[in-house]
Amino acid sequence: MDSARHSREAGRPSRSLVFLASAALVAGTGAALWALPAAPTGGWAATPGGEPGVTAGGGTSPASPVPETLVAARQTVTSPAPPAAAPPADEPAARYRGFLDAAGEPRPELLRAGVRSFAIGHIVAGPGGCAPHWAGAQPRGGYSVTARVDRLRADGREVWAAFGGPYGQELAVTCEDPARLLAAYRHVVSALDPPGVDFEAGGAAGPAAVRRRAAAVARLQRDARSHGRSLRVTFTLPASRRGLEPADQEMLRATREEGVEIESVGLLVPIASGVSNLHDLAVAARAARLQIATALDVPPDRAWRRMGLAPVLAGAGDLGMDEAGRLAAFRARNGLGWLSLRGASPADDVVRILTRPSHPDAGVARPEVAPGAPPVRPR
Repeated sequence: MDSARHSREAGRPSRSLVFLASAALVAGTGAALWALPAAPTGGWAATPGGEPGVTAGGGTSPASPVPETLVAARQTVTSPAPPAAAPPADEPAARYRGFLDAAGEPRPELLRAGVRSFAIGHIVAGPGGCAPHWAGAQPRGGYSVTARVDRLRADGREVWAAFGGPYGQELAVTCEDPARLLAAYRHVVSALDPPGVDFEAGGAAGPAAVRRRAAAVARLQRDARSHGRSLRVTFTLPASRRGLEPADQEMLRATREEGVEIESVGLLVPIASGVSNLHDLAVAARAARLQIATALDVPPDRAWRRMGLAPVLAGAGDLGMDEAGRLAAFRARNGLGWLSLRGASPADDVVRILTRPSHPDAGVARPEVAPGAPPVRPR
Protein backbone atom coordinates (compact mmCIF):
# COMPACT_ATOMS: atom_id res chain seq x y z
CA MET A 1 0.00 0.00 0.00
CA ASP A 2 2.95 2.26 -0.51
CA SER A 3 2.81 5.30 -2.75
CA ALA A 4 6.51 5.92 -2.85
CA ARG A 5 8.98 4.37 -5.24
CA HIS A 6 10.15 0.86 -4.45
CA SER A 7 13.48 -0.73 -5.18
CA ARG A 8 14.03 -4.42 -5.68
CA GLU A 9 16.82 -6.16 -3.84
CA ALA A 10 18.68 -9.21 -5.08
CA GLY A 11 16.53 -12.18 -4.28
CA ARG A 12 12.99 -10.84 -4.53
CA PRO A 13 11.24 -10.57 -1.16
CA SER A 14 7.88 -12.19 -0.68
CA ARG A 15 4.87 -10.11 -1.74
CA SER A 16 3.77 -9.77 1.86
CA LEU A 17 6.90 -7.74 2.53
CA VAL A 18 6.22 -5.14 -0.16
CA PHE A 19 4.11 -2.99 2.16
CA LEU A 20 6.36 -3.44 5.18
CA ALA A 21 9.54 -2.64 3.29
CA SER A 22 8.15 0.59 1.88
CA ALA A 23 6.90 1.75 5.26
CA ALA A 24 10.27 1.01 6.83
CA LEU A 25 12.02 2.96 4.10
CA VAL A 26 9.94 6.02 4.84
CA ALA A 27 10.45 5.70 8.58
CA GLY A 28 14.20 5.54 8.03
CA THR A 29 14.33 8.94 6.36
CA GLY A 30 13.65 10.74 9.62
CA ALA A 31 11.34 13.09 7.71
CA ALA A 32 9.08 15.44 9.60
CA LEU A 33 5.46 14.45 9.18
CA TRP A 34 4.11 17.93 9.92
CA ALA A 35 5.60 19.86 7.01
CA LEU A 36 3.58 20.69 3.95
CA PRO A 37 6.47 20.49 1.49
CA ALA A 38 7.20 22.78 -1.36
CA ALA A 39 7.33 21.31 -4.83
CA PRO A 40 9.86 21.16 -7.64
CA THR A 41 9.65 24.06 -10.09
CA GLY A 42 7.20 23.03 -12.76
CA GLY A 43 5.70 20.54 -10.35
CA TRP A 44 3.48 17.89 -11.85
CA ALA A 45 2.33 20.21 -14.62
CA ALA A 46 5.41 20.16 -16.82
CA THR A 47 5.82 23.08 -19.18
CA PRO A 48 6.58 22.40 -22.87
CA GLY A 49 10.20 21.63 -23.52
CA GLY A 50 11.17 20.87 -19.94
CA GLU A 51 10.98 18.08 -17.38
CA PRO A 52 9.35 18.72 -14.02
CA GLY A 53 11.81 19.73 -11.34
CA VAL A 54 14.61 20.59 -13.80
CA THR A 55 15.77 24.12 -14.49
CA ALA A 56 16.65 25.48 -17.90
CA GLY A 57 20.31 24.91 -17.14
CA GLY A 58 19.74 21.26 -16.38
CA GLY A 59 20.10 21.44 -12.58
CA THR A 60 17.49 20.82 -9.95
CA SER A 61 15.68 23.67 -8.27
CA PRO A 62 17.13 24.85 -4.95
CA ALA A 63 15.50 23.57 -1.78
CA SER A 64 12.99 25.84 -0.14
CA PRO A 65 14.34 26.78 3.30
CA VAL A 66 10.91 27.31 4.86
CA PRO A 67 8.53 24.37 5.44
CA GLU A 68 5.00 25.30 4.49
CA THR A 69 2.01 24.26 6.52
CA LEU A 70 -1.37 23.52 5.05
CA VAL A 71 -2.60 26.76 6.55
CA ALA A 72 -0.07 28.80 4.57
CA ALA A 73 -0.63 26.78 1.42
CA ARG A 74 -4.28 27.72 1.45
CA GLN A 75 -3.36 31.27 0.54
CA THR A 76 -1.78 30.23 -2.78
CA VAL A 77 -5.04 29.11 -4.40
CA THR A 78 -5.99 31.83 -6.84
CA SER A 79 -8.25 30.15 -9.39
CA PRO A 80 -10.39 27.42 -7.84
CA ALA A 81 -12.06 25.09 -10.27
CA PRO A 82 -15.79 25.64 -10.80
CA PRO A 83 -18.06 23.12 -9.12
CA ALA A 84 -18.84 20.10 -11.26
CA ALA A 85 -21.85 17.87 -11.13
CA ALA A 86 -21.09 14.56 -9.46
CA PRO A 87 -21.50 11.38 -11.50
CA PRO A 88 -23.97 8.72 -10.34
CA ALA A 89 -22.59 6.80 -7.36
CA ASP A 90 -22.00 3.65 -9.44
CA GLU A 91 -20.30 5.49 -12.31
CA PRO A 92 -16.88 6.87 -11.29
CA ALA A 93 -15.90 9.76 -13.52
CA ALA A 94 -12.44 8.55 -14.56
CA ARG A 95 -11.30 5.13 -15.74
CA TYR A 96 -7.78 5.74 -14.42
CA ARG A 97 -6.63 7.61 -11.31
CA GLY A 98 -3.01 8.65 -10.99
CA PHE A 99 -1.41 9.01 -7.57
CA LEU A 100 0.91 11.89 -6.69
CA ASP A 101 3.06 11.80 -3.57
CA ALA A 102 3.13 15.38 -2.30
CA ALA A 103 6.56 14.78 -0.81
CA GLY A 104 7.90 12.69 -3.67
CA GLU A 105 9.21 13.17 -7.16
CA PRO A 106 6.94 14.33 -9.98
CA ARG A 107 5.43 11.59 -12.13
CA PRO A 108 5.87 12.92 -15.69
CA GLU A 109 4.76 9.62 -17.21
CA LEU A 110 1.24 10.31 -15.91
CA LEU A 111 1.10 13.63 -17.73
CA ARG A 112 2.61 12.20 -20.90
CA ALA A 113 -0.05 9.49 -20.88
CA GLY A 114 -2.83 12.07 -20.64
CA VAL A 115 -4.10 11.09 -17.17
CA ARG A 116 -6.91 13.45 -16.19
CA SER A 117 -7.73 12.34 -12.64
CA PHE A 118 -5.30 12.35 -9.71
CA ALA A 119 -5.22 11.73 -5.98
CA ILE A 120 -2.56 13.56 -3.96
CA GLY A 121 -1.41 12.37 -0.56
CA HIS A 122 -0.87 11.68 2.04
CA ILE A 123 -2.54 14.01 4.56
CA VAL A 124 -1.95 12.80 8.10
CA ALA A 125 -2.17 14.08 11.67
CA GLY A 126 0.57 16.45 12.76
CA PRO A 127 1.62 17.50 16.26
CA GLY A 128 -1.32 17.68 18.62
CA GLY A 129 -3.27 15.12 16.61
CA CYS A 130 -5.88 17.44 15.09
CA ALA A 131 -3.85 19.46 12.56
CA PRO A 132 -3.72 18.19 8.96
CA HIS A 133 -0.22 18.03 7.48
CA TRP A 134 1.49 16.45 4.51
CA ALA A 135 3.51 13.31 5.24
CA GLY A 136 7.01 12.62 4.04
CA ALA A 137 10.25 14.45 3.40
CA GLN A 138 10.27 17.97 2.05
CA PRO A 139 11.28 17.99 -1.64
CA ARG A 140 13.03 20.75 -3.51
CA GLY A 141 11.46 23.77 -5.15
CA GLY A 142 9.45 26.89 -4.53
CA TYR A 143 5.84 26.07 -5.43
CA SER A 144 3.45 24.96 -2.72
CA VAL A 145 1.58 21.71 -3.10
CA THR A 146 -1.63 23.68 -3.38
CA ALA A 147 -0.20 25.79 -6.19
CA ARG A 148 0.77 22.64 -8.06
CA VAL A 149 -2.75 21.31 -7.61
CA ASP A 150 -4.11 24.58 -8.96
CA ARG A 151 -1.94 24.27 -12.07
CA LEU A 152 -3.23 20.78 -12.75
CA ARG A 153 -6.83 21.91 -12.38
CA ALA A 154 -6.24 24.86 -14.69
CA ASP A 155 -5.42 22.28 -17.38
CA GLY A 156 -8.75 20.53 -16.82
CA ARG A 157 -7.51 17.78 -14.51
CA GLU A 158 -9.25 16.81 -11.28
CA VAL A 159 -7.20 16.39 -8.10
CA TRP A 160 -8.52 14.54 -5.06
CA ALA A 161 -7.16 14.83 -1.52
CA ALA A 162 -5.95 11.54 -0.02
CA PHE A 163 -5.95 11.04 3.75
CA GLY A 164 -4.11 8.38 5.72
CA GLY A 165 -1.62 6.08 4.05
CA PRO A 166 1.54 4.38 5.34
CA TYR A 167 3.46 7.45 6.53
CA GLY A 168 1.51 8.56 9.58
CA GLN A 169 -1.82 8.29 11.36
CA GLU A 170 -5.09 9.38 9.82
CA LEU A 171 -6.70 12.34 11.57
CA ALA A 172 -9.66 10.42 12.97
CA VAL A 173 -7.30 8.12 14.86
CA THR A 174 -5.54 10.88 16.80
CA CYS A 175 -8.17 13.63 16.97
CA GLU A 176 -10.76 12.53 19.53
CA ASP A 177 -12.65 15.83 19.56
CA PRO A 178 -15.41 15.55 16.90
CA ALA A 179 -15.61 19.32 16.41
CA ARG A 180 -11.86 19.67 15.86
CA LEU A 181 -11.81 16.67 13.53
CA LEU A 182 -14.58 18.18 11.42
CA ALA A 183 -12.70 21.47 11.34
CA ALA A 184 -9.52 19.70 10.19
CA TYR A 185 -11.27 17.94 7.30
CA ARG A 186 -13.13 21.11 6.40
CA HIS A 187 -9.86 23.02 6.35
CA VAL A 188 -8.34 20.62 3.81
CA VAL A 189 -11.42 20.76 1.59
CA SER A 190 -11.41 24.55 1.73
CA ALA A 191 -7.67 24.75 0.99
CA LEU A 192 -7.53 22.28 -1.91
CA ASP A 193 -11.09 22.56 -3.25
CA PRO A 194 -11.08 18.91 -4.42
CA PRO A 195 -13.96 17.20 -6.22
CA GLY A 196 -13.63 14.39 -3.71
CA VAL A 197 -11.58 12.88 -0.92
CA ASP A 198 -10.03 9.45 -0.59
CA PHE A 199 -9.22 7.66 2.64
CA GLU A 200 -6.38 5.17 2.69
CA ALA A 201 -7.48 4.19 6.16
CA GLY A 202 -9.49 1.19 7.25
CA GLY A 203 -11.08 -0.18 10.35
CA ALA A 204 -7.98 -1.39 12.19
CA ALA A 205 -7.88 1.84 14.22
CA GLY A 206 -11.04 0.78 16.03
CA PRO A 207 -14.77 1.55 16.04
CA ALA A 208 -14.41 4.92 17.79
CA ALA A 209 -12.14 6.33 15.08
CA VAL A 210 -14.41 4.91 12.38
CA ARG A 211 -17.46 6.60 13.89
CA ARG A 212 -15.67 9.93 14.29
CA ARG A 213 -14.49 9.92 10.69
CA ALA A 214 -17.86 8.83 9.32
CA ALA A 215 -19.77 11.51 11.24
CA ALA A 216 -17.41 14.25 10.05
CA VAL A 217 -17.42 13.15 6.41
CA ALA A 218 -21.20 12.79 6.36
CA ARG A 219 -21.45 16.36 7.66
CA LEU A 220 -19.07 17.59 4.94
CA GLN A 221 -21.18 15.94 2.26
CA ARG A 222 -24.37 17.46 3.67
CA ASP A 223 -22.76 20.89 3.78
CA ALA A 224 -21.59 20.53 0.17
CA ARG A 225 -25.10 19.58 -1.00
CA SER A 226 -26.61 22.52 0.85
CA HIS A 227 -24.41 24.80 -1.29
CA GLY A 228 -25.28 23.07 -4.56
CA ARG A 229 -21.99 21.22 -4.71
CA SER A 230 -20.84 17.68 -4.16
CA LEU A 231 -18.05 15.97 -2.29
CA ARG A 232 -17.34 12.50 -3.59
CA VAL A 233 -15.83 9.95 -1.19
CA THR A 234 -13.76 6.87 -1.90
CA PHE A 235 -11.72 4.46 0.18
CA THR A 236 -8.51 2.73 -0.89
CA LEU A 237 -7.82 -0.39 1.15
CA PRO A 238 -5.39 -3.32 1.08
CA ALA A 239 -6.75 -6.55 -0.36
CA SER A 240 -5.50 -10.11 -0.71
CA ARG A 241 -6.80 -13.32 -2.26
CA ARG A 242 -9.36 -13.31 0.57
CA GLY A 243 -10.54 -9.85 -0.40
CA LEU A 244 -10.82 -7.15 2.27
CA GLU A 245 -10.01 -7.63 5.91
CA PRO A 246 -13.09 -8.10 8.15
CA ALA A 247 -12.35 -4.85 10.01
CA ASP A 248 -12.34 -2.92 6.72
CA GLN A 249 -15.61 -4.48 5.65
CA GLU A 250 -17.21 -3.44 8.93
CA MET A 251 -15.71 0.05 8.57
CA LEU A 252 -17.35 0.49 5.15
CA ARG A 253 -20.72 -0.70 6.46
CA ALA A 254 -20.57 1.58 9.51
CA THR A 255 -19.50 4.54 7.38
CA ARG A 256 -22.41 4.04 5.00
CA GLU A 257 -24.88 3.68 7.87
CA GLU A 258 -23.63 6.98 9.28
CA GLY A 259 -24.86 8.63 6.08
CA VAL A 260 -21.68 8.82 3.98
CA GLU A 261 -22.23 8.26 0.26
CA ILE A 262 -19.28 6.10 -0.75
CA GLU A 263 -18.64 6.30 -4.47
CA SER A 264 -16.18 3.43 -4.74
CA VAL A 265 -13.62 1.28 -2.95
CA GLY A 266 -10.14 0.81 -4.39
CA LEU A 267 -8.16 -2.38 -3.77
CA LEU A 268 -4.42 -2.17 -3.13
CA VAL A 269 -2.96 -5.50 -4.23
CA PRO A 270 0.83 -6.06 -4.30
CA ILE A 271 2.08 -7.92 -7.35
CA ALA A 272 5.43 -9.07 -8.66
CA SER A 273 6.62 -10.28 -12.06
CA GLY A 274 5.39 -13.76 -12.95
CA VAL A 275 2.66 -15.65 -14.71
CA SER A 276 0.34 -15.55 -11.69
CA ASN A 277 0.38 -11.82 -11.00
CA LEU A 278 -2.86 -11.01 -12.85
CA HIS A 279 -4.46 -14.13 -11.47
CA ASP A 280 -3.86 -12.84 -7.94
CA LEU A 281 -5.46 -9.52 -8.87
CA ALA A 282 -8.51 -11.25 -10.28
CA VAL A 283 -8.92 -13.49 -7.26
CA ALA A 284 -8.66 -10.49 -4.91
CA ALA A 285 -11.16 -8.50 -6.96
CA ARG A 286 -13.68 -11.32 -7.11
CA ALA A 287 -13.43 -11.97 -3.37
CA ALA A 288 -13.84 -8.28 -2.55
CA ARG A 289 -16.78 -7.75 -4.91
CA LEU A 290 -19.32 -9.59 -2.77
CA GLN A 291 -17.87 -8.06 0.40
CA ILE A 292 -18.22 -4.55 -1.03
CA ALA A 293 -21.73 -5.30 -2.29
CA THR A 294 -22.74 -6.27 1.25
CA ALA A 295 -20.96 -3.35 2.94
CA LEU A 296 -22.39 -0.75 0.56
CA ASP A 297 -25.79 -2.46 0.28
CA VAL A 298 -25.78 -2.73 -3.51
CA PRO A 299 -26.67 -5.70 -5.76
CA PRO A 300 -23.62 -7.90 -6.49
CA ASP A 301 -23.92 -7.30 -10.22
CA ARG A 302 -23.50 -3.55 -9.64
CA ALA A 303 -20.61 -3.85 -7.20
CA TRP A 304 -17.98 -4.00 -9.98
CA ARG A 305 -18.70 -0.36 -10.84
CA ARG A 306 -18.19 0.61 -7.21
CA MET A 307 -14.68 -0.87 -7.21
CA GLY A 308 -11.22 0.30 -8.24
CA LEU A 309 -8.16 -1.88 -8.66
CA ALA A 310 -4.70 -0.54 -7.76
CA PRO A 311 -1.82 -3.00 -8.27
CA VAL A 312 1.22 -2.10 -6.19
CA LEU A 313 4.40 -2.57 -8.22
CA ALA A 314 7.68 -3.46 -6.56
CA GLY A 315 9.54 -2.84 -9.83
CA ALA A 316 8.88 -1.11 -13.14
CA GLY A 317 8.88 -4.44 -14.96
CA ASP A 318 6.16 -6.01 -12.83
CA LEU A 319 3.50 -4.84 -15.29
CA GLY A 320 4.38 -4.93 -18.97
CA MET A 321 2.35 -3.91 -21.99
CA ASP A 322 0.85 -7.37 -22.46
CA GLU A 323 -0.26 -7.56 -18.83
CA ALA A 324 -1.59 -4.00 -19.01
CA GLY A 325 -3.70 -4.96 -22.02
CA ARG A 326 -5.17 -7.93 -20.18
CA LEU A 327 -5.81 -5.82 -17.10
CA ALA A 328 -7.59 -3.16 -19.16
CA ALA A 329 -9.68 -5.86 -20.83
CA PHE A 330 -10.54 -7.33 -17.42
CA ARG A 331 -11.77 -3.89 -16.37
CA ALA A 332 -13.87 -3.54 -19.51
CA ARG A 333 -15.35 -7.03 -19.37
CA ASN A 334 -16.44 -6.72 -15.75
CA GLY A 335 -17.34 -3.03 -15.78
CA LEU A 336 -14.74 -2.27 -13.10
CA GLY A 337 -14.98 1.35 -11.95
CA TRP A 338 -11.35 2.44 -12.31
CA LEU A 339 -7.71 1.42 -12.32
CA SER A 340 -4.62 2.91 -10.74
CA LEU A 341 -1.01 1.95 -10.05
CA ARG A 342 1.08 2.43 -6.95
CA GLY A 343 4.74 1.86 -6.19
CA ALA A 344 7.32 1.79 -8.96
CA SER A 345 6.74 3.83 -12.11
CA PRO A 346 5.84 1.66 -15.12
CA ALA A 347 6.68 2.40 -18.74
CA ASP A 348 4.74 5.23 -20.37
CA ASP A 349 3.02 2.81 -22.75
CA VAL A 350 1.68 0.79 -19.82
CA VAL A 351 -0.11 3.83 -18.40
CA ARG A 352 -1.43 4.76 -21.85
CA ILE A 353 -2.94 1.29 -22.26
CA LEU A 354 -4.66 1.55 -18.88
CA THR A 355 -6.06 5.02 -19.56
CA ARG A 356 -7.53 4.45 -23.00
CA PRO A 357 -10.93 2.85 -23.67
CA SER A 358 -10.73 -0.93 -23.88
CA HIS A 359 -12.91 -3.45 -25.64
CA PRO A 360 -13.93 -6.34 -23.37
CA ASP A 361 -12.42 -8.87 -25.79
CA ALA A 362 -9.21 -6.97 -26.51
CA GLY A 363 -6.04 -8.94 -25.85
CA VAL A 364 -6.37 -11.72 -23.30
CA ALA A 365 -9.32 -10.72 -21.16
CA ARG A 366 -8.85 -13.24 -18.37
CA PRO A 367 -5.68 -13.42 -16.32
CA GLU A 368 -3.23 -16.27 -16.19
CA VAL A 369 -4.20 -19.20 -13.99
CA ALA A 370 -1.64 -20.44 -11.51
CA PRO A 371 -0.67 -24.11 -11.84
CA GLY A 372 -3.19 -26.31 -10.11
CA ALA A 373 -5.73 -23.51 -9.66
CA PRO A 374 -9.24 -23.65 -11.17
CA PRO A 375 -9.97 -21.35 -14.11
CA VAL A 376 -10.91 -17.80 -13.10
CA ARG A 377 -13.66 -16.43 -15.31
CA PRO A 378 -14.68 -12.81 -14.75
CA ARG A 379 -18.35 -12.45 -13.92
